[in-house]
Amino acid sequence: MDSDTESKLISLITRLISREDSMDSDFESPWVTVLHSKVPSYIIQIISLLGSMDLDPQLKPESSELMSLVTEAISIFNSMDLDSQPKSLSDLISLLSPIISPVNSIDSDQMHDEIISLIDRTLFVEPELKLLSLIYQIFSLVISMNSKWEKLISLSPQTHIRWQQGKFHMDMLDTEVTRHHRNKWNCFPLNWEKFRLTGEDATHVLCLGCFGQNHEEYNKAPVEMQHTLHRKQPLQLVLLSNFCLKKECYCCDEYLRGVLLFCSTCGFAMNLGCVGKQHVLSIYHPKWHEHPLALFPRQTSLTCNLCALAEPSSPLYMCPSCDFVVHLRCTNVPRVIRICRHPHRISFTHSLDQGDCSCSVCRTNIDKHYGCYSCVKDGCSYVAHSRCATQSNVWDDKELEGELEEAEEEVAEPFVKIREGVIQHFSHQEHHLTLDTNTCKDYDDSKLCQACISPIYFGNFYSCMQCDFILHEECANLSRKIHHPIHPHLLTLRGEYNNVINFHKNACTACSLVCKGCFLLYVR
Repeated sequence: MDSDTESKLISLITRLISREDSMDSDFESPWVTVLHSKVPSYIIQIISLLGSMDLDPQLKPESSELMSLVTEAISIFNSMDLDSQPKSLSDLISLLSPIISPVNSIDSDQMHDEIISLIDRTLFVEPELKLLSLIYQIFSLVISMNSKWEKLISLSPQTHIRWQQGKFHMDMLDTEVTRHHRNKWNCFPLNWEKFRLTGEDATHVLCLGCFGQNHEEYNKAPVEMQHTLHRKQPLQLVLLSNFCLKKECYCCDEYLRGVLLFCSTCGFAMNLGCVGKQHVLSIYHPKWHEHPLALFPRQTSLTCNLCALAEPSSPLYMCPSCDFVVHLRCTNVPRVIRICRHPHRISFTHSLDQGDCSCSVCRTNIDKHYGCYSCVKDGCSYVAHSRCATQSNVWDDKELEGELEEAEEEVAEPFVKIREGVIQHFSHQEHHLTLDTNTCKDYDDSKLCQACISPIYFGNFYSCMQCDFILHEECANLSRKIHHPIHPHLLTLRGEYNNVINFHKNACTACSLVCKGCFLLYVR
């Protein structure tokens, strides 16, 4: 085996047993259940490469360790009696043999799934086959050749935590480890979750096959550690069993995920990636406060002057000269924004002059002595809590301070008036509609408005002069563009129903029912 061929083999094996760094793992699945879609392809390429080599069974003294293991594995394979092998292995070889050539490939999802299933069953055969033992040694040798992998620090969380009904619950990992670490094939890089604490390269790794129990070759991260933001007691290294969309990391604005540092006494939790962050001891934000602010190194429930909340959810900075207190994450709140619940811009104010008032988003009381948002228009009394106004489902994440307020966009009329009582509606441009009054006392339930799909029992309506298209007069006058409370962006009215229902495309975001009318609201 020449050096180029050996390098190509190492590259293929590396791609087979590893995966791209991802922050979307479920932290649950063992290696054999997360075999990525290209595994069969890599296996075929490796076998084809080995088949093209002219390997001499009599190894030379200078042969590499990898070449020695590969040659021995090929020798065992060539001498195997398939009839005496486990059925999963013989079936796998029979399935792969016809497609191992430069021109053939896996031509169906069914074949792909069958290969994965047979690999799964073969890896767990007991007692272990000699061929599989050699393949495992080859894979392990390739792992040891990777300079980035050998520097990784192994994480061994001792506890599972889950966020449920507004609080953390703890479970020991013993049963999980017992179930997952029985088979060494679960511990290859394909089943690793990597973390970057400093720099661009991964520094720590969590093996999802054994939770760090089988990796004595790596340095181990401590299961407890001290942190400057939590000095009372050490923090535990724990594994969050599900992606938490309700709880944010204490040190950043991201949701908690994966491996955390956690205090079971007070519920303090921070993402592992925040451990290496240097927290500034003093900050100066003149737009929020005229004095420098100092980091308060304890977790405490002081009321933030900007969000009016006394929750210990973020590092606190306070003014040594006065009683101003602010969460670190609140120093990033925008000054001027536009939200979907109100037609005007709203701006941040440190306090309100008016008396008792309630938040127009959550409908609870606003303490006028703390920060909130109020409407910029004279005479408009709209107000909202700063946290309520900056929720992702309310605000579009755009800071408008310093930007000229755009002129009101001219919205096209929903119809063109042809003559008195006759219009051309944007949703039915091929024909004209005429205005009628429903005076009939014999209601026709099959006579439906094409916009709202409701019967036209009474009142004015428009009907097509050449076909059966009809609209309530009120529906015909609907604005072409609106802001709506359920979405932070402008919505545009479009008439595009063509008697073909797409259950995915036309499902209403608000009620999940299929929109059967010709009018649909879309994000601009």
